[in-house]
Amino acid sequence: MPRISPWLFRKANRHSPNVAALLPACRDIPSAVNELRWLKEHVNGTAHIAKESLLARLCTKRGQGYPLQYILGSQPFGPLDIKCRSGVLIPRPETEAYTYHLAYLIKSESLKIGGPKRDLGIVDFCTGTGCIPLLLYALLCPKFDHLEVLGADISTQAIKLARNNIDHNIRLGHLPDRQLHHNLGIVQEDIFQNEIIEKLQERKWDVMVSNPPYISRRAWNYGGGQVGHSVHKYEPSLALVPGDDVLVPVDWSHEDVFYARLLEIASHLKPRAILLEIGDREQARRVISRFFQHNLSKNSEVQVWRDWPDLASAADKDCILEVPVQDGSSRAIPIQGDGNIRSIFIRLDA
Repeated sequence: MPRISPWLFRKANRHSPNVAALLPACRDIPSAVNELRWLKEHVNGTAHIAKESLLARLCTKRGQGYPLQYILGSQPFGPLDIKCRSGVLIPRPETEAYTYHLAYLIKSESLKIGGPKRDLGIVDFCTGTGCIPLLLYALLCPKFDHLEVLGADISTQAIKLARNNIDHNIRLGHLPDRQLHHNLGIVQEDIFQNEIIEKLQERKWDVMVSNPPYISRRAWNYGGGQVGHSVHKYEPSLALVPGDDVLVPVDWSHEDVFYARLLEIASHLKPRAILLEIGDREQARRVISRFFQHNLSKNSEVQVWRDWPDLASAADKDCILEVPVQDGSSRAIPIQGDGNIRSIFIRLDA
């Protein structure tokens, strides 16, 4: 990242020393002024007596790269207010965008999910703050007579925070209160243990979603585009990098191991649609290529979504991803939306 020029610091300091303190993290003055406004609102809402000194300390901390969401304690996610705590991955706008797009596809009935009984089951693995299942529940509650949305994570800290987020958003009125035939839950499970399959097979799951750890150990340790300084220093590696203790199947890369397991789980749960966040184009190509070798791929339809899947693609963006298949040929997978490649959408029994 390029250094900030001294004249920009001087210009920021003319606004206030706090704007100058925020500049290394914000990179420009308008962003620093905006964050200062949020930090002032946060400090004014505290019982702290020495508010000016607290504000200065928080601006310095933020300027050193500490995530704003951890300082403020929350992140907007659609209509929701998602509490954020150190040790749990911060929700991203791109995740919000594909969650909205998935909800739109379900509500528009283009996926033909739910059917005449108007019942729907969604399971989200590696749920973190619970942002994905909470938003899907909020958006889909009015559409379905019977709705079950479940988030699962291995982290005790994440589970506690996700459950807290349910209660918090119900209190705020952003989530409908618990009602008959509608259920939103969070469970602590290790997806690499077969007990989770046995438990979930008792219920019907139409949609499976996951934003799993997908960053390689090399990228985490040495950089490479996917990992910024703030992310590496302050956000949990457990949510970003597959653990060293995870058994990697033959011919799979370590950073792709969660996808191998998620496809195996899907073969048991038999969802009608799968949405998986991925890191970049090459990971999308690898995962889709392995999907086509899986028994799930029969009568399937695969798409790659960019950051903003509901937007028209920019003129300079590729609209096709060529994916190698077993016979040595390739398959053309459509890419939709604008921004960077972000997720894989699979419709089964298409």
